[in-house]
Amino acid sequence: MKSIAFFLFSVLLFGGCASLRSEGSAVFRVECNVPEAAVLLDDVPMGRVSQWVKPDRFIRPGFYRVEIRHPSYYSHFEEITVADGGSATVKAELHPLLE
Repeated sequence: MKSIAFFLFSVLLFGGCASLRSEGSAVFRVECNVPEAAVLLDDVPMGRVSQWVKPDRFIRPGFYRVEIRHPSYYSHFEEITVADGGSATVKAELHPLLE
């Protein structure tokens, strides 16, 4: 039972940084022509583009390397710095891979 409680605490502590507004957070949005593309922050998968369009998604302030990736398109890379209480929007236009 203690291991389950520890697991839930860990998920809330480390995995919940991108959902609820709290002190030390910044708004993060992604605009992309491929809504099913994956969003990665510092090589960590954070969901699909469609989940990051809403203005109510938050990340911790700091420097990030952002990648927007889809297997049928060239990836988009961008580096951002987000201040506490600030916001950042990554605008990516993915282009289909050549065959």
